Amino acid sequence: MDATPPPELADHEKRIAKLENAVTNLSCELQSLRSHLDVRFEQVAGHFKHLENSLDNLRIELRAEFEAKLYEAMEKLNARMDSQNHLIVGLLIAIFLALVALVAKM
Repeated sequence: MDATPPPELADHEKRIAKLENAVTNLSCELQSLRSHLDVRFEQVAGHFKHLENSLDNLRIELRAEFEAKLYEAMEKLNARMDSQNHLIVGLLIAIFLALVALVAKM
């Protein structure tokens, strides 16, 4: 009996070695890709953290500016209300004195 493989299987050892080499290369490339992706994800996470910190700082600055402008507007409104109160008190005193003068004439 002859143990010669058929022609389609004649180079099976070479093909298997070639496939093993391809699988090994693919595994190395996959590991390299994983490492590269891990580094990129860490960089992106760092950028997001930096962006989050920047947004937090911006929010704090905007809130402080808003509160300062609100305080300034409230102070102007309070000053205006005080001047109007003084005007009303002055008018009431003038009316009271006019009534006293009117009653004194009678």
